[in-house]
Amino acid sequence: MKIDGISAMAVIVIASFAIDRIVTALLFLLSFIKPWTRTFPDPTTIEDVAERVGAEKKQKLIYFGFAGVLGMGVLAGVGGITIFKVSGFPNINWILDTVVTGLILVAGADRIAAVLNMPGAPGVERSAPRPIEITGKLILEEGGAKKIAPG
Repeated sequence: MKIDGISAMAVIVIASFAIDRIVTALLFLLSFIKPWTRTFPDPTTIEDVAERVGAEKKQKLIYFGFAGVLGMGVLAGVGGITIFKVSGFPNINWILDTVVTGLILVAGADRIAAVLNMPGAPGVERSAPRPIEITGKLILEEGGAKKIAPG
């Protein structure tokens, strides 16, 4: 089956979004399992900077691992959604097609998560809340409310 470029891009965006949501949900569910949280702790709960960076790298590695399995194994390998095949390239090696499609889907899932600014997504920067600062001049006048002259 051959589809046009716009449809191929739509398939990639939809599949990447689905991969991101599935992996994020899976990581959320795994966070409730004690052995998992001991091995892969939440980086936001770690005080030490070096340990936090290590935990963030582990989380990113796990995210890309799960996304790779879904992208290359499930969608490209089993589902047959491969970019070269649907674009109409003849005689492309199916392994190369599966790997390239998986890489595109995994990278797309990461970028979609960053664009949507999803919490817990790799590449999404977490910033501490900043206090609100108000500057200016406040003048208190005696007499209460102003009277408005009829116009």
